[in-house]
Amino acid sequence: MDKIGSLLTVRFQSKKEAQDLHINNYRSDGVLKQYGAPYQSHYFRVRYVIDQIEENSKVLDVGCNGGSLGIHLLKKGCHVNGIDLVDELVEKAKRRGIFAEKGEAENLSRYDSKSFKYVICTEVLEHLYDPFPAVKEAYRVLKEGGKYIITVPHPNGRMGGEKLGDYHQQNFTLEILNTLIYSCFKKGDAKIIEIPYTDQFNLSEGISPIGTDKNGNNLYPPQWVGITAEKKVE
Repeated sequence: MDKIGSLLTVRFQSKKEAQDLHINNYRSDGVLKQYGAPYQSHYFRVRYVIDQIEENSKVLDVGCNGGSLGIHLLKKGCHVNGIDLVDELVEKAKRRGIFAEKGEAENLSRYDSKSFKYVICTEVLEHLYDPFPAVKEAYRVLKEGGKYIITVPHPNGRMGGEKLGDYHQQNFTLEILNTLIYSCFKKGDAKIIEIPYTDQFNLSEGISPIGTDKNGNNLYPPQWVGITAEKKVE
């Protein structure tokens, strides 16, 4: 992993401050925003996660929102547990078929060790006062051979760069993500990609391509970093 940006000053001075802001204010429902729809801006980010998960798997969605990703996994026959800080979003996720509970990413003690084939944590780590406990807990509840799939805003994208996004604690560089992931997973057991908006959304927003691929298709600036880390046999 190479460095692709700089870490900005953190926003929150305590875990309580970070959590209270979300609990009192955050109500954004990814299902109502149609995350995963082909022309919606998050389409490639959602597909990055969903396409890696095998049918009929047991999945833990950390920061499950109202079931933004879970509803897609249910269609694959997966058993989806979810955890989120916001009561309203937890209740929405339950109504949509997710086994959701109120809780925090940093404490998954309600779940047994080595109990999930996949742990997904998308657009969450950048919100946490300290993301290291969340990664440690995800590693603990993963089965051997299981995968931890995360996305965070790209530091050079619209949600990164020179300012912090809404409710974000920090922006990550690849150097920092490297340190974060390999604090638990073994070196070399993580793969990283850069994820752009859909072509249609880029065109509608007037975002210019940064080049073309070997087939002449436009390449657009990345907006997310996607990482998949595998928990190898210990």
